[in-house]
Formats: sequence, C-alpha cells, structure tokens
Amino acid sequence: MTDERFFGTWKLQSVVRIGAEGQISKPFGENPLGYITYLPDGFMHAILMKSDRRLTGVAPEELRDAARSKKLFLSWKHLRAGIRYLKAVTSFLSYCGTYEVRDSVVIHHVKAAMVPDWIGTDLTREFSFSGDLLTLTARDTAGNTMVLIWKRVSPESAG
Repeated sequence: MTDERFFGTWKLQSVVRIGAEGQISKPFGENPLGYITYLPDGFMHAILMKSDRRLTGVAPEELRDAARSKKLFLSWKHLRAGIRYLKAVTSFLSYCGTYEVRDSVVIHHVKAAMVPDWIGTDLTREFSFSGDLLTLTARDTAGNTMVLIWKRVSPESAG
C-alpha cells in the first residue's frame, strides 16, 4: 500500500540516537546531510552522512590498488588515506529498494545498500507527519531508538 504523503524528496534535519539506557547522541553530528526520496512507483532511496567529513586525499581506485598490492600498510600516504576512508565510511549510510506503508509504519525492502548485511532485509520505521516534516523512528532489538526528522524539499529550496 502507498501513501501519497510520502511522495517526493525530503532533506535530513536531525538524527538522534537514544540508547537502551537512555543515553542520547547525534551519530551524524549537529548538521547532518542527507536525502530520502519516495517515488510513486514504490521505490525509495536514502543517503545520510555527517556534513563535515574530511577529504581522503587519495582516489578510491588508488587506495584499492594499494590494498591489492599489499602496499597499503607500507606507505604513510595510503595508510592515512585508508584511515580517512574508514572514518568517511562510518559516517555515511545509503540504501535503496522498494517500500510499503502499513498503518503507522513504512517498511523499506532493501535491494542495495552500503551495509551488505541490509541487502534483502526489511527496515521498519514508525512515521508521523507534521506540516512539511516527516519523522521516521527506527528501533533495534537491543533497545536503541533512532529518530530521524526530514523536511520536504520543494524545487525552490533544492539548492
């Protein structure tokens, strides 16, 4: 089932993680950057990241070649770049797939993802709308909660 209120692109405003013991953190920083798009044909995609990520200084292909040739740990340049890539990857998420709305949840059926473990899984999010805001709430089996607030993007504000 689809819900036309979802259709369009939304810009990430806030990500707050509430740990099982009540501790609060902002895993994507104070000013996260991200977009989620829901299409009328039932497909969606989401991209989330910290907005202040550092440049890595090395092209991905060069770093991959250094890792394949075992030079990654022999060159300070490549070792530093590898650490920066690791930091960049751990402050970034993306996935896409189909979605369906059931009562007060939207279920993302993951087809491709940065995290390989998510491919072929369903990510269930509680949702609520308030004006031009969409709140998605994710809960995991360990008792942690992630609250993501998205603002609808209009063509005038897309820049």
